[in-house]
Amino acid sequence: MRLDIQDQENVKNTYYRAPKVIPNIKKESDEYITIYNEEESVDLTNLEEAIFYILVLFKFIPLWLLEQWTELSLETLLKYRDLGLVWFEETSMGVFLRPTRWLLDLYEVEDTRYIDIPFGLLNHTCAEEQLMFDIITGNPNSELWELIKGEKLLPRYHPLGIQPKNESGSIIIREQDFRIGFRRYQERELLEREEKIINQIKAGIEVTDEFSNFSMFPIISSRDNKIVTQTPDLLIPIFRDKGKAKSYAIEIELSIKQSYEHILENYKDNNKFGSLFYLVGNHQIANKIKKAYTKLGGLGSCELFLLPYQAPAQKLEYYFKNSKA
Repeated sequence: MRLDIQDQENVKNTYYRAPKVIPNIKKESDEYITIYNEEESVDLTNLEEAIFYILVLFKFIPLWLLEQWTELSLETLLKYRDLGLVWFEETSMGVFLRPTRWLLDLYEVEDTRYIDIPFGLLNHTCAEEQLMFDIITGNPNSELWELIKGEKLLPRYHPLGIQPKNESGSIIIREQDFRIGFRRYQERELLEREEKIINQIKAGIEVTDEFSNFSMFPIISSRDNKIVTQTPDLLIPIFRDKGKAKSYAIEIELSIKQSYEHILENYKDNNKFGSLFYLVGNHQIANKIKKAYTKLGGLGSCELFLLPYQAPAQKLEYYFKNSKA
């Protein structure tokens, strides 16, 4: 496929906009690492480690959203650029932070393909990015984090090895990241793997196979002689309690669907998630989910939580002039 000029430039930025000389990385403390060259130097704490982790997963973060997470100065952002960590893409909907190939390699990301910014899904994607930031960093301003923080959560990833004492936060996984492996399985292999997990549950095992292979986290059931699967927008893995599912499924619902019965039916008495959090954008969505829940007679072993949620909104915009973005 031949790329147009704009796409060619974006791919060039993603793959080749890295420093001519790779910066040095120095770690003298568990609290931070230093990335530096002969001209620039910047310290990265576990907060920046989390932000860059989200960046390499989604391949973009709007600068107006980044501004709500941290008080980064323009000077620091430009240092990130000059050190070869990021580049900036200016669009009609604002400026977006983008990862360079060097940053993708630093985080050992397997999928290094360039992707276009999904403007039609931007609200939903920004909501996912916000929730990942809240859970990874243990954001006390997050209602969801405040609800779950007392549970036995699995500690967050530290791709750069920045691990200060007494930190909070947990692993949270996007749908895209556990569906990739899931799609590779043939139906027979899928059923065999699921049967193994079912036997582990019966044996009361706490760490069943989906915890070592996240691609087995989707709910798998049979209906009308067909395999039915359900994957949440985000999941927070929690080890089982004597075989009982404890993990959290998160669905972000900013616009109303025609029906919710088939989705809730998939979650009812499922063997992967102990709780389903529906983050809803308005009362109409909440009421429709409640009606479907009542019609099904509840979700059995899976507890339903309905939380009002508004996608993060643009508050401040950065504009770069003569930045060689």
